[in-house]
Amino acid sequence: MKTPKVTTQTLAQATGLSLATVSRALAGSPQVLPGTRARVLEAAKALHFVRDRAAVRLKTGKTHVLAFLVNRSDANQPAFKDLMLGISDALQDTDYHLIVMPEGTDGNGMKALRYVVENKLADGVVITHTQPDDARVRYLQQAPLPFVTHGRTRITPEHAYVDFANERYAFDAVQALHAQGRRRLAILLPEAGGTFWTYLASGFSEACATLGLEGVVIQDMDLDQSPEKIYQWTRTHARSFDGLVLTREAPVIALTTAVLDAGLRLRQDLDLVVKYSSHLPRYVRQPLLGCFEDIYLTGTSLGTSLLHQMTAPGAAPQHILFQPPPIESLYEPDPR
Repeated sequence: MKTPKVTTQTLAQATGLSLATVSRALAGSPQVLPGTRARVLEAAKALHFVRDRAAVRLKTGKTHVLAFLVNRSDANQPAFKDLMLGISDALQDTDYHLIVMPEGTDGNGMKALRYVVENKLADGVVITHTQPDDARVRYLQQAPLPFVTHGRTRITPEHAYVDFANERYAFDAVQALHAQGRRRLAILLPEAGGTFWTYLASGFSEACATLGLEGVVIQDMDLDQSPEKIYQWTRTHARSFDGLVLTREAPVIALTTAVLDAGLRLRQDLDLVVKYSSHLPRYVRQPLLGCFEDIYLTGTSLGTSLLHQMTAPGAAPQHILFQPPPIESLYEPDPR
């Protein structure tokens, strides 16, 4: 015997609410009290209610889909899945779902974004790898489509963003190296052009100037290169510095191996500070200094910020800037 289809009328009967209230609760309307919405969602879950999304879209023009546009280089980062899962988990117990769309192989982020907007594939967008004057942000401000960026820009009027205070991390990393007696420092950055790069370079340079240290922002190598290129560069140049600042953990194995192969000893000859978002550096059995960035929390914050725009479209854009925790020692070798 076929089980009768659960409809909004079924939920109205189960909850004792009007059909209009149930419909507004499922749509996430701010007119519905949180307790009432929770009551409807609980009944929907218990009764295995599934909305007819085609009908909803025809009626409201809403897809109830949010799009996460992914820079292709992120797929190689250890914590990428935490960012994606954080955004997705923020949508739990809502009527929104997440689609993940990698940008094209040509690196043209506008092409993927235009495809989403012009085909009305989503009600809101998350973009990453922001630039100081980001064409995608200017496009979305004119669309208009609710959006939030992972990273700041220099664009006004300001938009919603979630970011890590990378300038503070770089400053703190220099201070940590200075405390270890290091005087000849360098910072290895991702590919140039992003706001991420700018904040890291400025924080590093400011700290070196403040403390009277020699500091070099490396220009002929970036952390988006292959592990082999990073290994070869480090092995060639490691003796030029006694302190290095890394801004992501993906190349840490290649880099530490190159230092050892160059005949140097970490902690004795050279200190490394790495910003990390996965547990990888903790299993590199070398004495490293580190600063943890909670990428899962970043993801949930991106998701909740975008949802906030859906439920309060007239509210001021949210600016979430996480401050770095103190630099810590990730591994202390056995003194025996």
